[in-house]
Amino acid sequence: MNKLLASSTTITRQPLSSHSAALWGTIYGAITAVGYTAANICLRSVTDCDPVWVSCIKTIPTVVGVAPWLIVRWSRGERVFPPLPIVATLLAAGLLGQFGGNVVFQWALGIIGIALTVPLCMGMIIIASAVLGRILLHESVTSRTAAALAVLLAAIWILSLGAQGLSDSTTNLETASPWLVTAAVTAGCVAGFSYSVLGVTIRRAVLGVSTVSATTFCVAIVGLVSLTPLTVYRIGVTEMIQTDRADLAMMVLAGVFNLIAFLALTRALQITSLVYVNALNASQVAMASVAGIVLFQEQASPALTLGVSLTVVGLLIMPRHKRIEEPASTS
Repeated sequence: MNKLLASSTTITRQPLSSHSAALWGTIYGAITAVGYTAANICLRSVTDCDPVWVSCIKTIPTVVGVAPWLIVRWSRGERVFPPLPIVATLLAAGLLGQFGGNVVFQWALGIIGIALTVPLCMGMIIIASAVLGRILLHESVTSRTAAALAVLLAAIWILSLGAQGLSDSTTNLETASPWLVTAAVTAGCVAGFSYSVLGVTIRRAVLGVSTVSATTFCVAIVGLVSLTPLTVYRIGVTEMIQTDRADLAMMVLAGVFNLIAFLALTRALQITSLVYVNALNASQVAMASVAGIVLFQEQASPALTLGVSLTVVGLLIMPRHKRIEEPASTS
């Protein structure tokens, strides 16, 4: 989710030489892709746990990691949060990202696996972002954008067809119900749509007003506060306490990797082009598919290969808007 927030806050270019910018941009971009892939692998390994509980624990590293910096800024007399209406917008968008994005994404992982869920989600993020950007932000849709959207729609359609041939290893059911698989495919797309709404809403509301740290904290804290009581209602305190330590560690690691990837993405966007960074970040689609097949014995099929390949192509040819350079803080 946090990868969407980087485009919604003000980012300035740092005074690095072109050679250094290319080198460090590549390093940070690679860390981003690997970090998000690692987070998704951790999430895939705990699909036997309640998805709300997993999403709740995943927010803790971000809250714990960002809160001290906000306290430091407050102690210096700096403004920590944007005006109240902007905070309210952030919290509302955060709720959508947590429930429509993280929880739904986690549930889909347990049914159709990481190899299918990630490309479905990423493809829908780009499609919905382009459509919403046109409607809400009045951004142009070029012929190149239209071509990329067509490729991504084809990829989602092929992946949806391929999902019907799932192996037993990607579901807890002896035989995956066609309706259940369809629901999981839909869930992967819903998660992507929710993430895109989150990104567009934040960009429209706080561009040039909020900081990366404040934005990230608001989205994470609303998840922690809302998901905790829901988890208590769903599984009870006893089951929460009795969660296997290995599973709990994986949930926390997912949050840690997610935070690391977001910070790396933010830094990469500060020193190199959006096109290059997103090209590197798109590699997580391929890495997620390989991880699903190798680590979790998910079924490899021609439909999966073609769908993932088309998703990567669509992400690579999608044009990126130039970022707005302003002298605001990114911390």
